[in-house]
Amino acid sequence: MVNQSMDAVRSPARTAASRVRALRSWRGAVGLGGLAAGAIMITGAFLPWVTTFAGLIGIPGVRGSNGRMLAAAGAVIALAGLAHAVRGDRWSRWLIGLAGFLATGFSGFLLLQLAASMRSLSTDSMVAARSGPGLWVTAAGSALAFATMFLPASAQRTLIRRDTSPGLRAWAADRESTGLRRGIQIALGAFWLADGALQLQPFMFGRGFANQILMPAFMGSPYGVASPALAFTRLVLHAPAEWNAAFAVIQLLLGAALLWRPAVRAALAGSIVWALAVWWLGEGLGGVLSGSASPLTGAPGAVILYALLAVLAWPAGSGRPSDGPVAAGSPLGLTGARFCWLALWGSSAYFMLQAVNRAPDALRATFTGLASGEPGWIAALDRGLASAAAGHGLAISIGLAVVFVAAGLGVFWSATTRAALLLSVVVAVAIWVLGENFGAIATGQGTDPSTGLVLVLLAAAFWPLHRRPAGPVSHDHGNAPVMAQEGMRNHGGLARSAANWWS
Repeated sequence: MVNQSMDAVRSPARTAASRVRALRSWRGAVGLGGLAAGAIMITGAFLPWVTTFAGLIGIPGVRGSNGRMLAAAGAVIALAGLAHAVRGDRWSRWLIGLAGFLATGFSGFLLLQLAASMRSLSTDSMVAARSGPGLWVTAAGSALAFATMFLPASAQRTLIRRDTSPGLRAWAADRESTGLRRGIQIALGAFWLADGALQLQPFMFGRGFANQILMPAFMGSPYGVASPALAFTRLVLHAPAEWNAAFAVIQLLLGAALLWRPAVRAALAGSIVWALAVWWLGEGLGGVLSGSASPLTGAPGAVILYALLAVLAWPAGSGRPSDGPVAAGSPLGLTGARFCWLALWGSSAYFMLQAVNRAPDALRATFTGLASGEPGWIAALDRGLASAAAGHGLAISIGLAVVFVAAGLGVFWSATTRAALLLSVVVAVAIWVLGENFGAIATGQGTDPSTGLVLVLLAAAFWPLHRRPAGPVSHDHGNAPVMAQEGMRNHGGLARSAANWWS
């Protein structure tokens, strides 16, 4: 009884002591830093972003949607910082850093847009507009939240980590992935190299890249999607050649890094970040919120599929299954990857059933428009498809939607997985040839191979794999050990040769 009473007294004391130790570690610094960063962002949103009439009238950021979005991001970061200081969960630290990264980029674009607006208004003596401190304060808070990602581990209590664990160079490399996983990584690198090469086409270095490719991508999208994309497009128009050269270099570097084992993991992480940025600012989320997106012409966009492919091809850790589909060893796990696959094909079915796509002559108009700029034989194919689809838009849309749903649901049962994946490959190749015109590469204005080939690669990531026996099966029991040793020796030599080739 006395021992129980003493334990009851000691338990709160131990809990309090553990919390004090946690606050004295980098966990407390990250949590309090996130809390402070969120508070700074909210404060900046309520401060004047623009002042007029010699500072007599201030316009706070929360008066517009951009300021309210940044204030909401600040609230999320502050709550995540408080949660990390109290509980120390990994998700809260990632939320602080990633939200800070997005808010920093968004604030930077708003600062550039604000500077351009101030230059145009500075000539009007009646307005006398000046930039206020609010947006700068918000950008500083965003940068502080992003900087918490680079602090030491939350459990670390010293300034310098005194151990011999692998550093950044070891993290960036991937020397373990083999077989289909490594093949998917190499294929993703080839896609990035192709994108970079297409970005070097002469058309891309002029204003037509922004006016004819970037701007139509976000037309019809909601304000929250279209406004940042429009600001980015205007930024590109100031120096189209320089921006395009930068885009090409980034994509070529990502592709080359994926082919070089010491940089594979870093290249996969960079692929995810770059793909998300391009999908939002360069493609307006692939037009999926515009009401007119169609999977036959590339929705939801190849670049967002690159991001999903990078996640699925992420090096499998020691705790993840080494056999089975490549997707099973990804950070999403097999169940999470299946739901992503279902979301992809389910959304494609939804797009096909939108009013603009299921109209009787919708597909005829789509294929007719695709013929513009294509070589004669591709244009003739488009015109033939347009003639065949005339008046049958509703029936074709419903049929394709059913096929898309079947492909998405089929991966949830082992008995139907292979059939569903084969169906998706056939559909993907048909879309790439008939609907996407091989990525419109022959027009001189294509920016990527489009979604068809990427869907084929995604299907490969879900293909069921089974571990093979260690040695060959033979009815000659006397020679079985010798044959098994010889097979293992040959297999090891091939594996070492392949590893040396890509190292």
